[in-house]
Amino acid sequence: MEIVDHKRKITHTNYGKDEPGLQQYAHGVDKVITEKKFFTISKELLEKDKRFFANDNYIKIPTFSNYLPYIVGGVALAMIINYLIFINEGLDFIDILFFSISCIAFIFFAVYFFTMPKKEQILNRQDGLMTFTGLLWQKNITMPFKNAIFCYSTGGEDATGAFMLQVIRPTKGYTFEDFMIGAQSCYEDISLITWYMDKNRPLPPGDAFDEYRLQDFERRKAEGFPRPLYPSNIPIPEATPEQQENREKIGGW
Repeated sequence: MEIVDHKRKITHTNYGKDEPGLQQYAHGVDKVITEKKFFTISKELLEKDKRFFANDNYIKIPTFSNYLPYIVGGVALAMIINYLIFINEGLDFIDILFFSISCIAFIFFAVYFFTMPKKEQILNRQDGLMTFTGLLWQKNITMPFKNAIFCYSTGGEDATGAFMLQVIRPTKGYTFEDFMIGAQSCYEDISLITWYMDKNRPLPPGDAFDEYRLQDFERRKAEGFPRPLYPSNIPIPEATPEQQENREKIGGW
């Protein structure tokens, strides 16, 4: 479903005094288009998953934060029921410990479910902003995309969950928020996201954007086809050869 108004008030502009150190984070992911082939947003995806929305101004992305209380609370409830079923057989110290933890977790996430703030992930191409969720009861964060710092997850010992794209929150403690858009790796995700957020480039591959390509081309033409904001050694084609020739003639790239 389309958002009536995708614009959000800026809450942060940078990471404060610790930004230089965060920029050197060993698991950092630069805003560079490195992948020639990556996940694309299709009309079929938008039709099947109404949590997604995409046009030439913004993309709305489903966020795991909205499902966290269901998942953790559900697991905790299942464990509570399991312990109650076998309580007549006797519980040792470890059983009692995990039963207590399960009860606490269920109560915590039940309260969180009814009190958590609205959780959103929005890529605002029009204004160069991105919105992502705060930690638990923290409000959503909106900041310039160019200033956001991305990284990848390390996963477990067997690498499960590794190389997923994350954004570092500019709030106290600098926690991480998953910001996958649907690709298989952080480098595919950041390639698509960077391409989309660079409003000096044509819209990225994906037939969900086809109906907007002409009006996006005319906007960039009126602006004189300024050069791309982010680096890439991958040729960026226009929708038609005529548009490509027009851009090369006016913009020089």
